Amino acid sequence: MITPESSTPNKPSCRHWRFWTVAVVILIGCVVGLALWNKSASDKFAQQMAQSQPADPDARQRSLVLGTWADEYQGKRTMVLNEDGTGTMIVELTGWRAALSAPRLKFNMKWSLKDGCLKKQTISGEPETQVKMILSTMGDHVDEPILELTEDRLLLLDKDGKTRYDWKRVKENRS
Repeated sequence: MITPESSTPNKPSCRHWRFWTVAVVILIGCVVGLALWNKSASDKFAQQMAQSQPADPDARQRSLVLGTWADEYQGKRTMVLNEDGTGTMIVELTGWRAALSAPRLKFNMKWSLKDGCLKKQTISGEPETQVKMILSTMGDHVDEPILELTEDRLLLLDKDGKTRYDWKRVKENRS
């Protein structure tokens, strides 16, 4: 006599089929869920990286260079760089340099920053005669590569490739 158990010994039971079907569905669900989560996390990371890096590579330096700077190159110099691209440089001379031109010179300029280079162009100055004489011999514009720029220091390289202008930020007195 054939019993139901002995008639199909090699066929898995219906229970096994359900178990494996559910297991495969869960596995596929996990793989799809993991793929979607990974894509979402990857997109968020890409957005954060794009936001943290300015579209303009000079933007950080451009904002950091704003303000008042001083150095002691051939006399006391004070340079103010404004957000609108204008600026001034006051040069205070002593000794024979002051006798040749003037003890105090003011240069009005336009400035920009591109590719890590500070570009300045003098547009006028006082005393007018002495400033014009200086500009006729030295030129009215300079392009100085920025060697270092921090909150407190602006180090520029002259066009001669050797002379360095070491500017220090002038702290504003806030009372």
